Amino acid sequence: MKRLFVILVVLSALLGACGGGQPAQDVDAIVQATFQALTAQAPQATPSAATGSISGQLSFPSEGIPPLLVVAFNTSTGQYYWVQTVQDQTTYQIDGLPPGKYTVFAYVLPDGKLVGAYDQFYVCGLQQSCTDLSLIEVDVQAGVVTPNINPGDWYNDPTQWPSMPNDPSIPNLGVGGESAGTGGIAGQLSYPSSFIPSMTVVAFDINSANYRYIITNENSSTYQIDDLAPGSYFVVAYPNNDSSYPGGYSAAVPCGLSASCTDHSLIPVEVKSGEVTQGINPGDFYAPPGTFPPSPAP
Repeated sequence: MKRLFVILVVLSALLGACGGGQPAQDVDAIVQATFQALTAQAPQATPSAATGSISGQLSFPSEGIPPLLVVAFNTSTGQYYWVQTVQDQTTYQIDGLPPGKYTVFAYVLPDGKLVGAYDQFYVCGLQQSCTDLSLIEVDVQAGVVTPNINPGDWYNDPTQWPSMPNDPSIPNLGVGGESAGTGGIAGQLSYPSSFIPSMTVVAFDINSANYRYIITNENSSTYQIDDLAPGSYFVVAYPNNDSSYPGGYSAAVPCGLSASCTDHSLIPVEVKSGEVTQGINPGDFYAPPGTFPPSPAP
């Protein structure tokens, strides 16, 4: 713009010097014509392609929500877009997404071995009756934030989902943390009533006095206990409205919990480093009183 102004000033001065007694309006007309010509030749800026966003709620089946890497994969191009969250962050939003279809996952940092997916199982309610594990393709449109995309299915085999991107531009990947060398236990919750009360689910180390527990919300149908040292554990769920009637993961559970299932002994659950042992459902609320240990939680 400064260059244009200088050109116009010089042009006006030359015209004024050479024009002698020509009327001033002729000079103004020439200057205006020159300005229009220069403007017409100037390159026009091209606006960048409009993008959209995905947002949602975060969850984790434990006492808190660990730091996560939330990733949206474009199903057509394979390109991925991500955002990192901090400890106990409950929401996320990924911006700058070209319009298209995406699948969304949450990976527990730093190693991404635990994966939460946005799939039909989550939308169904994470119930035992929910058998569809297919991913949901999220439609992203230009200028629009697609909400309520919650990658909350933490209960299925993480090896069936895409691995966490090994991208050097993403910080904190592969850095050791408190979960290094530990495993987890996960399963379904139930209760012989019209609702599932809040529960304290405890994993007892069979070979020591150690234990670890989580507290679930009312009507939570799933749980996961993480950061368990490799070993063998008993799992018992204590209703917080009456912990004197606990439910155990006992031999009666795989038996079907029918009247003919009389063996209520707890089943040892093996935990391996870096793995989550699935399908551990503490649903035997029919054992005689005193069969299971009392709740150690305060």
